Amino acid sequence: MTTFTYPIEVADLDLQRIQRVEAVVNSGVFFTIAPSSLLQGLGIEPIGTRRFRMTDGTLREMDIGHARLRIDGRFDYTIVAFGDDSDPLLLGEYTLIGLALAPDPERRRFVSLEPLPL
Repeated sequence: MTTFTYPIEVADLDLQRIQRVEAVVNSGVFFTIAPSSLLQGLGIEPIGTRRFRMTDGTLREMDIGHARLRIDGRFDYTIVAFGDDSDPLLLGEYTLIGLALAPDPERRRFVSLEPLPL
């Protein structure tokens, strides 16, 4: 499992509110999970729920919503889960694939997946 921290920006869908945060890059996470207070402060509303299997094996239902994230100048829409306020933002694989980025844990940065195959 790849784990390191990296600065990103989280925004509402209209880019009216943007927050810079240190994200934990964790290759074991599917959707990005952010503190609920961060998402609510940006005006991001839940659109539904999903069930997640936690690292201890338990199942947990969490709200999900849409946000925009910027990493290294790349902005894209993504699905975010509303996590506990005491937890860090965990950057998930779904978000990274949408941005066409892959983690490079040795250099603690991202590399482009472009050109993308059709």
